Amino acid sequence: MFAPSALIKQFLYSGPLAGREDDAARSAGGNEVLIGAHNFGNPLIVDLAVLGRRAGFAVCLLRRLPGVLRILTQMFLPHISLSELEQNFFSQVIPKAVKLFAYLLHDLSSRASGLTSQNLELQQTLRTILQTLGQGLEALTTCVHHVCSLDEAVALDNIQTLPASVLHVLRSTFIHCRDSEYVYSGRLHMVSDLLQSIFKKAVFLHKQLMELMDKICIDSSATNKEIRDMVTVLHTVLELCAVISSMDHALHANTWKFLIKQSLKHQTLVESQLRHNDIIKGLSDDILASYHRCLQLAEHMKLSGTQEITDQRLFQKTAKLCRLFANLLVHYSKELMPFLSESCSRLHQLYLQIHSLSIFKAAFYSFRQCSAELSLPVRLQGVIMKGGATVEMTLYQFVCVHLCAYIALVLPSNFSYLECALVDAVLSPSMLTSLLAMDCWCFLARYGTAELCAHHIFLLAQLIKSCPGVCCQLYNLSMLLRRLLFLTASDHQIEFIREFPVGEAENMIVWQHVFLKAFKSELRKQVTNDMISVGITLCRRWLNDHYGYGNVEQLNTSLSAFLAMCNPQDKYLEPDQQYAVSEVIGHIWALLDLKKVFCQPYLHQTVSLLVPLLGNYTQFLESHISIQVVSLAASLCQLDPPDHVLFAVLFFLVCVAKVFISQDMQSEVLPKLSALFAALLSNHSWLIHQHALEAFTQFAEETLHEDVVPQSLCSEEIKGKVVNFLNKINPSAETEESRRVRIKHENNVIQKYFIQKESTDVRGEVLNAKPSANRVRHEHPHSRQLELEIEAAEGALKALQPLLQMSPAPDWLSRRLQNLETLLLSLKGQADEKMVN
Repeated sequence: MFAPSALIKQFLYSGPLAGREDDAARSAGGNEVLIGAHNFGNPLIVDLAVLGRRAGFAVCLLRRLPGVLRILTQMFLPHISLSELEQNFFSQVIPKAVKLFAYLLHDLSSRASGLTSQNLELQQTLRTILQTLGQGLEALTTCVHHVCSLDEAVALDNIQTLPASVLHVLRSTFIHCRDSEYVYSGRLHMVSDLLQSIFKKAVFLHKQLMELMDKICIDSSATNKEIRDMVTVLHTVLELCAVISSMDHALHANTWKFLIKQSLKHQTLVESQLRHNDIIKGLSDDILASYHRCLQLAEHMKLSGTQEITDQRLFQKTAKLCRLFANLLVHYSKELMPFLSESCSRLHQLYLQIHSLSIFKAAFYSFRQCSAELSLPVRLQGVIMKGGATVEMTLYQFVCVHLCAYIALVLPSNFSYLECALVDAVLSPSMLTSLLAMDCWCFLARYGTAELCAHHIFLLAQLIKSCPGVCCQLYNLSMLLRRLLFLTASDHQIEFIREFPVGEAENMIVWQHVFLKAFKSELRKQVTNDMISVGITLCRRWLNDHYGYGNVEQLNTSLSAFLAMCNPQDKYLEPDQQYAVSEVIGHIWALLDLKKVFCQPYLHQTVSLLVPLLGNYTQFLESHISIQVVSLAASLCQLDPPDHVLFAVLFFLVCVAKVFISQDMQSEVLPKLSALFAALLSNHSWLIHQHALEAFTQFAEETLHEDVVPQSLCSEEIKGKVVNFLNKINPSAETEESRRVRIKHENNVIQKYFIQKESTDVRGEVLNAKPSANRVRHEHPHSRQLELEIEAAEGALKALQPLLQMSPAPDWLSRRLQNLETLLLSLKGQADEKMVN
């Protein structure tokens, strides 16, 4: 009797492929011998790269390999002893079968998009591949079933290759079935029968594998390799749970039951290596998903008044699934409590999400998931006001109208839930969700009492005052505060001023976010005078403190308040006040260390506030200050600054349009203006680009130096974009397919952004934070002075880079840089000799 490996080798020599591989290769245009006795080290499966280049050979293999696998598993597998299974069969055959599956699934995905009813050849090829996949699943099922049927005990080492490989195949197969509607591009019906057959075979293989794993037991004598293999299997099953969660309830439930059962069965061996946080998160997410599905089904049955058996059974099945997941979570948590310290917050969040059933939060959450629908021109039929005619409205309008109508019916006992949902939605990282909540809140302020509106305004102001730094949540709160102040009664506006007196410096953070137009005229003048007075006092205090950068946050707050209130066209500003403001910001600009701006990002916020203020008061400023601003802006734009800096630069460029630049300075300033506009008009950010088009158009209409306009249009691309903007032409017309692809990609990016924002602390978004403190070290007696000199030198050198990019270097520059290099080497040598440890 032959040894098992010899038996397989003999089959390959004389079996159905023997002598045929050369013919197949030659028919495909090649001469490689890819399968057979000459290459037994890589039996059955050919090199996939070569296979891809040999289409005829691939078709030949697809027809024969399933038969080979079936013969191997049915004729040879039963004759191999358990102790030799891994070495002589599974390790030789199964990995090659996995590679075949990977190739076939990749081939399916790459070809399926071209499937049409007219392309019969492709249709037949795809069906052949699917049939091959089904036969491969049957062969793997035979392998698993054979081991299950053995009477003797099975150790994991005896079948080491089988479980992980089968799970890999199952995961790939289920993913293909799950995504089939997208993969086959609306032609699913041509292959749906085979896909259903593959899914059923995969489910059966999955069931057989779970029975096999139940039979395996590893004890304290298990090797480290066995333990690692078991952990790998459990983690792969966890990944499988996420794949099948939306495909089949029974399959999903059984997979989770298997995972928890096996984790606890081998607890003492695997508990230190399992990804407990991922298991807890997966169970929690599935509990919430099934729980929300129950709520949706209950709401549907209540609204429709239906008593159909189908709906009731679906609700009962979903509730049972939710209860199962909850029991599994409780059981797992009790047994592995010492390893779940990092999952406590996730468990608390799950508890709060379940016990705090709000319909308003659910509405805002569902709206946030509709980013793709909101980006499409979706139109719905609806009524904007009661008794009005039915009109077409956007999805946003439709949701807003219905939410406001529901808010009008809220009972007093449920009002606290409404307030919590509104606050939560306003603080959402989704801009449209936040705007929807603001619109609903403004409706509530108009529909409710004046006292309710005032109460909400005071709460918002306190939240803004306690906000730790500049972040998106602060902007959302301040926008809502500005809108609600327009709806506030006069006596409540007086109370607001009394509650947050302008004369107190700590209230500046509130008043910098307020529109003065919201107040009555007499109150507006009072607030303006107080704000200018306290702002000038704080700025002069900063100047008198030798403009220390440690207190830059207070300076930024004062500048922000000036920017909100100090419009020179405002009739409430007296001439002496306008002059005082322009004088103090001019002094700040003159004393601002512009070299530090290049190397200290935390000063970018200061610049983004100071530059538009200077633009507001260009008529009061000396001409050299405007020239300095243009030069700084041109240099900053070369360093890819934050968007808020670019917005400030665009505002200043519009303001400087009416300023006459003297003849002796035009040769220096006008090219920089043109270069600035050219850079901003070619910015890759669509938002910056749009604002640049608007600013350039306004500049072109108002400028006294018309030569800047054509010089800014330095390329045909920029010129075409400006012309299209002026003519209101959208050059980027999309096809339906390209729009679908773009929106799908954008939706994925948006959802990842939401997850990231929700998992990070608000304080991590501070824009104007001071630089982090240096580590503790032994200080040199002149350490601070050395640090300042080094920072100044770094800033000066960095400032050279954009200047060199804008114009050719002078002849003397190379020699001077060489001298600097020599000096730097000398200084480095001195530092090395006298280094302080």
